[in-house]
Amino acid sequence: MVDPLNDDLLDHDMRRRILEVTERMGARPEDLPALGQAHEDARPFCWTAPEGGWHLTVRERDRLLSDRHTTDPDEFVSWVAESVSERIALRLHPPEQSGFRAASWRAQYQLLRGIEPAWADAWLTATRSALTAAGADRAVLDMLPAPS
Repeated sequence: MVDPLNDDLLDHDMRRRILEVTERMGARPEDLPALGQAHEDARPFCWTAPEGGWHLTVRERDRLLSDRHTTDPDEFVSWVAESVSERIALRLHPPEQSGFRAASWRAQYQLLRGIEPAWADAWLTATRSALTAAGADRAVLDMLPAPS
């Protein structure tokens, strides 16, 4: 379990990898998850698991909203890149703008594609599947970018 009193919960190598990828994306500090510090304010945070691997966790008011764990460093960095690309895309295309959803999805896809095309395609497939499972209609699905 995460020890909120220990503020060094992420190993140096993973921190370096995350910072390299997010710098290439043009991320600002506010776009990043907390690296090695537990948060309870719905801000994602990254930490190294004592049993091995890494977690991307979101907690709010002592409630676990999501916790993804992997022992694959490339998979973990891709998850962080997805999270960061979403924040950048929403910063560039905020919800109060007309057409923000389609524009933010296109931006997120392009950000991921610029780092690793396979990450962009995996994000697009997962997003389409999640929307379909949630009952999204054709108009919503048509807002997703076309694979490049």
